[in-house]
Amino acid sequence: MRTIKTLADVRCLQEAKVFSPSFLSYLEEEFLGLKEAFDFDGLDEAFTLDTYGYMVVLEKGDNLRDLSVVGLNREDGGLLGSLPEFVEKVERNGECWYKVVVIYTNEYGMAFYVPAEAISDDNEIQNWLEEHVE
Repeated sequence: MRTIKTLADVRCLQEAKVFSPSFLSYLEEEFLGLKEAFDFDGLDEAFTLDTYGYMVVLEKGDNLRDLSVVGLNREDGGLLGSLPEFVEKVERNGECWYKVVVIYTNEYGMAFYVPAEAISDDNEIQNWLEEHVE
């Protein structure tokens, strides 16, 4: 699991090359889109998602049924027990991932990014995501 709260977090992932260039480009676009949506006028590097809810990139091996470290506990089913605001399926350059937005309060929500390869061996999660895609 990787968390993104600042542009430096995105850049760190880009430098580490832990994800594909397409996915990393998408994450940067998402971050900058949030910065714009929250009407932040300062430097890109000064914007942080701490106040609003941050971006969480899930990886193979992460337990999507227990994401208590980011507020979705095991007792409630983790991501599978949440009521997402929306789920979007994104396909680029032959790759696929899901964006799941969960609203915690009126002012705080988290965006979860789930690469399809990270859940390729879990039919229950695949089905849950597909059922919720808008």
